[in-house]
Amino acid sequence: MEYEHLIIEKKYPIGYITINRPERRNALAARTLQELREAADEMRLDPEIRVFVLKGAGDCFSSGFDIGISGHDLFSAAQEYPESLEWIKGLEDEVWTRYARTGGLLANPEAMPLDTNPNPFQYLWDHPKPSIVQVHSYVLGAGLWIANSCDITIATPTAVLGYPPPRQGASVTLGALPPWLMGRKKTLEMAYTGKVITAEDGLQNGIINHIYPEDTIDEEVYKLAVSIAKIPPITNMFSKRAINNYYSNLGIDQANRFGTALNEMTENTLIPGHIQHLNKEIRRIGMREGLKQQYEKYGTPDEILDAESARLRSLREKNKK
Repeated sequence: MEYEHLIIEKKYPIGYITINRPERRNALAARTLQELREAADEMRLDPEIRVFVLKGAGDCFSSGFDIGISGHDLFSAAQEYPESLEWIKGLEDEVWTRYARTGGLLANPEAMPLDTNPNPFQYLWDHPKPSIVQVHSYVLGAGLWIANSCDITIATPTAVLGYPPPRQGASVTLGALPPWLMGRKKTLEMAYTGKVITAEDGLQNGIINHIYPEDTIDEEVYKLAVSIAKIPPITNMFSKRAINNYYSNLGIDQANRFGTALNEMTENTLIPGHIQHLNKEIRRIGMREGLKQQYEKYGTPDEILDAESARLRSLREKNKK
C-alpha cells in the first residue's frame, strides 16, 4: 500500500518501518497512527519477514502525539464500549475520584475510553514477530509509548526519554511509563516531574537494551536483527507469547484499564493546571503563550531536554548555512 507518513523497506528477512515526518519532529498525527498499525500488519502478513525495525527519520525518533490530537481522538468513545460506564461506577467511591471532584468539574467522564486494551500500541506489544525500535534524540510522550511497546530498544547516546504530559495536567499513562519495565521508584519520579532521562539512565532502568554511537547504530541493529532472524520464527513467536503471558498474569491489562480511567479523569477536570483548564487558556492566549505559562507555573526547567533542544537547533542552523 501507499504510505504518506512512513517509509517501508524490506531487506529480507528484515523489515524496516521509518516514521517520516522530520519537519514535524516525527510527531504522530492520526494518519501516522493509522499507517503504523497498517505497516505492522504488513510485516505480520509477509512470510519472508522474520523481524522488523522501527525508526524515525531526521533529527529525532519522535516528539510524541501531534499538537491538536486529544485522547478522545485516539480512542473510541464510551458508546462503543458500554462496559466503560461500569468502570466509572466502580470508581465513584475511590478516594482519587472524590479528591478530583472537590477541585473542579469532571467535564466528561462518560467519554472515558476503557476498552479491553486501552493501549493504542498494544498491536506492537502483542505482535507475533520480534520488533526492534531504534531511537535517537527525542523519545517523548507517545514516542516513548511506542518504544516501550516494542520488544528491544537500541539507542544512541543522544536519546532523551520522557513523558511530559504530567506537566500539562495529565496523569501518567502506564503504557508510556510502565512500572513493570522501569520499577516503581523511577516510574514515580518521571511521573511526578514530567522530566526526561538520558539514554544511559534508560539503560540502567531497563527500558533500553544497548547504546551505540550514531555512526554505528544502523550496523549494530542490523547484526542483532540477523541474529534474531536465524532462530526459527515459530520458536521466537512462542517465546514472546510465553514472556508476555507472564506479564499479563502480573496484572498488566487490569493496570492499563485502571490507569486509563484515572488519566481520563485528570484530563477531564477543570482544576487549574489540568488539560481542560490549559486548553481554555490556549484558546484565550494561543498555544505558545499558554504552554509557556503552564510550564512556568506547574513545572521546573528540564535541563536535559533543554540541552538536547539547543543541540538540535544548532544542527539545523549549521545545515541552513
